[in-house]
Amino acid sequence: MDIADATFVVTDLETTGTTPDDDRIMEIGAVKVRDGSVVDRFQQLVNPQQSVPGRITKMTGITTGMVFEAPPADEVLPDYRAFLGDGILVAHNVSFDGSFLDAELQRMGDETLPNETLCTVRLARRLLPGLDSKGLSRLAQFYDIDVEGRHRALGDAEATSVVLRRFVSQLAFEHEVETVEALLRFQHQSYQTVREVPGHIESIRDEVLPDVPDEPGVYVMKNRSGTPLYIGKAKRLPDRLRSHFTAVESSGARKRKMLQKVRSVDWTTTATELEAILLESRRIKAEKPRYNRAQRRYYNRPFIRLDTAHEYPTVSWTRRLEADGAEYYGPVRNTEQAEMVVDVVGRFFQLRECDDERLHLGQRCLYADMDRCTVPCETKDAEAYATVVERVRAFLTGQDQSVLGTMRDRMQRASDNLNFEKAAELRDTLEQLERILEKQRVAAAPVRQHNAALVHQAPDRAGRVDVMLVRFGRFEESIACAAPPSPEERGTLLERCRSVFDVEADPPETFSKRDATEIRLLSHWVYAHRDELTSIRWDAVSSHEDMTESIVSAGLERVPESSNQ
Repeated sequence: MDIADATFVVTDLETTGTTPDDDRIMEIGAVKVRDGSVVDRFQQLVNPQQSVPGRITKMTGITTGMVFEAPPADEVLPDYRAFLGDGILVAHNVSFDGSFLDAELQRMGDETLPNETLCTVRLARRLLPGLDSKGLSRLAQFYDIDVEGRHRALGDAEATSVVLRRFVSQLAFEHEVETVEALLRFQHQSYQTVREVPGHIESIRDEVLPDVPDEPGVYVMKNRSGTPLYIGKAKRLPDRLRSHFTAVESSGARKRKMLQKVRSVDWTTTATELEAILLESRRIKAEKPRYNRAQRRYYNRPFIRLDTAHEYPTVSWTRRLEADGAEYYGPVRNTEQAEMVVDVVGRFFQLRECDDERLHLGQRCLYADMDRCTVPCETKDAEAYATVVERVRAFLTGQDQSVLGTMRDRMQRASDNLNFEKAAELRDTLEQLERILEKQRVAAAPVRQHNAALVHQAPDRAGRVDVMLVRFGRFEESIACAAPPSPEERGTLLERCRSVFDVEADPPETFSKRDATEIRLLSHWVYAHRDELTSIRWDAVSSHEDMTESIVSAGLERVPESSNQ
């Protein structure tokens, strides 16, 4: 019989426990499927004639009171058997559901079910061996099935019927299984005979992956003609590449389609994961592989601009970093975040928001009347204003946490006063600010003044320290050292510090889109590894010898906070 002509009755039971001899059915749900469509449904609570345990109620929502007046199994099962008819009994772990049905029938003095059975767990084990779990929840997630009434019999039966239809489609396409007889046999096939790995995948696994060096780097998957299909980065190249070519069947449709075309893999090793991240970004934007969705072009991310070149500085945001004497912080994710930071500075620090002409004319503005300005147009107190600017600078570098504390207090008061909308607004702003300022805290400087050695001790690289040198906010180079470093490595550190932190070097006039993007990637990486990093700041009065000694000390015994040298 063709599968399209068969009737499948997908069934799920809710029971008071897991043992058919001692526990009982308390709900039956079933859907009847023909030619890929649900044609009928069955649902009925069953009086198990015993109390429903609390753990079962917690999972299913079914209480003893709900089933107290329901019909017992000997009244429900004849109706279910009529619904089942000659159909194929399908369940997710059919041995469990079948054993409970048979136990209830035997207690009634009736014959057990003679129907053919199909187990979707067995099918999952053969069709999706690489999937981490074969439970119904994981399959629903994998196939993006919207389950209503999860852990209730009908809801689970509906979900299982969708899984069954996906499996039938996959069997027809990949294994040419089109008859009921072949389908029933397939669930009992040994795993080894279910599928053969495609030849090109097997070739890459056997001939390419063993040669991949255990280093960070960037890899490129190419098609038969050598055109890049996908570019990725890896902290450890072998682990990342194996993940692509293992359990291919559990990947999404887009990835499976890509892997069908892959015929070769190239890679470039890097000294650190950070360099792999930066190289991946450049190569994706240059080559634009078809299967890379993200990072295909450069974006102008907003920076917070503190105009310290003016006697009475203002705060704003911009997408360009210019050599204009202003201080730039960031970048932040988008214009909404930039406007939020500027607004918080205005509300809490009350820097002026008027233009220069109005300031010089001494004309009081609306912001002064709103108590959002220190009114320098009237006070003419540049020294007091400079004190406020220092507080703003400490806030933007993540050093001053007082604003966050004030916002937390306001959020709590709003919640206590049942103003939940205001409390939620403050909570969302607070969460964004905390993340932004934590990134700035590690740098502890405006972008152009971010000159530091980032000392990284990765947990999986014992005995090794990576030193990343940052100049004018941009990553320059990395140096790998033993812990403790050898005399030769100390000499290399000193030499590179002298070169990178050259007091005669001028900051760039402006930053390109690529510079801004890589500053953002550096910021993300530093934030992600903040617990493994020590930042050694450099300024023009620091000697390179002292800088080198501080790097060596940080590599031997890492301190949690950034230190200014």
